[in-house]
Amino acid sequence: MNKKSLLYSGIIILLVLIGAVLWLNNDISKKQEESIGGIVSKNFVEMSDENPTFDEWGKNFPDYLDMYLTVEREKPMETDFGGNLSYSKLIRYPQLTILWAGYPFSIDANEERGHFWVQVDQMDTARNNKDFLNSHGFAGFGGQPTACMNCHSGWSPWLIKNTQGNNEKEKWIAFNSTKYWTMIKNIPAVNGYQEGSLEHSGPHGGKRMGITCADCHTPNNMSLRLTRPAAINALIARGYEKDEEQGVKATREEMRTLVCSQCHVEYYFRPTGEKIKVMGESIANDSTKKWWNGTQKTYDEFDSWRDGNKPTQIEVDGLELVFPWSEWKKGQAFRIEMFDDYYDKIRTIFDKDWAHKLSGAPMIKIQHPESELYSGGVHAANGVSCADCHMPYIRKGAKKMTQHNVTSPLQNINAACKTCHTQSEEYLKAQIKDIQNSIAHDLRTAEYAIVSLIKDIQVIREYLSVMPEYQTDNKADVNKINNTLKEVLELHRKAQMRADFIGAENSTGFHNPREASRMLLQAVDMARMGQTKLVEIANANGIKDFKTSNLTFEDIQKFNPGDIRYKVDLNGHKAGERYYKHDNINGNPSQHLLDMDKNLKPYNYQNIDK
Repeated sequence: MNKKSLLYSGIIILLVLIGAVLWLNNDISKKQEESIGGIVSKNFVEMSDENPTFDEWGKNFPDYLDMYLTVEREKPMETDFGGNLSYSKLIRYPQLTILWAGYPFSIDANEERGHFWVQVDQMDTARNNKDFLNSHGFAGFGGQPTACMNCHSGWSPWLIKNTQGNNEKEKWIAFNSTKYWTMIKNIPAVNGYQEGSLEHSGPHGGKRMGITCADCHTPNNMSLRLTRPAAINALIARGYEKDEEQGVKATREEMRTLVCSQCHVEYYFRPTGEKIKVMGESIANDSTKKWWNGTQKTYDEFDSWRDGNKPTQIEVDGLELVFPWSEWKKGQAFRIEMFDDYYDKIRTIFDKDWAHKLSGAPMIKIQHPESELYSGGVHAANGVSCADCHMPYIRKGAKKMTQHNVTSPLQNINAACKTCHTQSEEYLKAQIKDIQNSIAHDLRTAEYAIVSLIKDIQVIREYLSVMPEYQTDNKADVNKINNTLKEVLELHRKAQMRADFIGAENSTGFHNPREASRMLLQAVDMARMGQTKLVEIANANGIKDFKTSNLTFEDIQKFNPGDIRYKVDLNGHKAGERYYKHDNINGNPSQHLLDMDKNLKPYNYQNIDK
């Protein structure tokens, strides 16, 4: 081969090597981009808390965004004790209408649909509709405060920052104390949306946006952080140390649980005892604007400023969102008695969420205490975080990613469970089903016992109300009757706290079956003890024909309220019209679920264990 041929061959080989190196570099860069969610430099956006929307942040992480939005696109489906089909829990579990009597949940409580929908559902629920509730037997309901938005809107940190106040504490209190429908009008238009447009009112970065990337991640490096002051305050009360960037000092593995504990908890609205200045609405000065009963409107139940309505300044009673955790110290497993101790200690400040309409007991409504129950379970003891099971690592090509369609581990047992468990998927599913069926049986037993107690308290109240010694000026004296029933009412309060805890907690006891069973056994014991006390009261007052109740599944079904409908003509709607526009909201659960519930209490093993 001559020198010229060698030169040409060398040049060709060099070009091939350069091409191979460039291809390899591109392939490595592509895989690196994929491994962190698909960042593409030409589409890179500067992430900021000034625009916390997942549509914006998702431009840098398109694969994560696609996973998160799965629940928006997929057909709603139910599971035995969950799913994302938003059927009416009151239809499936009619006992709740009695347990929550006098509280807005007794009118509207649906199965949850997932993080994407939380703000949509919060804005649509009848529980956020003052006019509807006032016209349906809740004349004293003044409308929800913005405190309810803390766990529903990814805009909450921005709104807190931009609420009036001289410091963080003042802004925090003012945010919580403002009316919900007033605060939501202030969400800015971003992502090219026009103020007041359908997009600005929508779930993609608008006023109906639910949980977003910024709620759990810092914009500069995507590390985990806490963004909700109530969670930070509660963790500090438990013994954690404050951290300016991530909220509290904790390891990354701890943060994979703590970010969920910003919302999956029990909470209440603590009165501050002071009057504060907050944003109001000029509609309160427009004498032509009336509520359904003819009284003056104080705010507009709409998400934008309209018809000349403008922000004003008003004075209101201060409220603060608080987690009742000071009795639950860092490193401890949670026990329900910690709530007993906490709420008993603060009775002079906050004595109840509501007075039960039928029994008169001062009630505490438990919310969704997944963090508390999980803390004492076997998974927590072995260092398993919330994200390990509900956001397991998955593979997508070269990528190792956390699953951001936050859902039940049952949807992907291989990724969520089998990284630790060696048994088959069928075996693991059967174990989970057995645990949940067992806890569901215990829960129904407790709920039916408490409803029986409530009905018996009603009967004794009626007897006592006509006795002269329980009257003042020939009328029933509620205080005298309550004093006689005081011990029974406390048993009702604490029994229902326990049943409500397991009912509101979204794992049907799976996060800690032993503690769930212990709570529910206490609930049954307290309810039956309350009935025993009523027999003693009846005997002491010469009531001869009183007999305690023992309601069954068939008895409970008589309380089925059906779907929500207007009882009066209201705001352009006719009496009898369905409240929800969409059929898949507040509808009937499947016959399969109703049949399963019937077989769970009493426990029909021949059907349940198939």
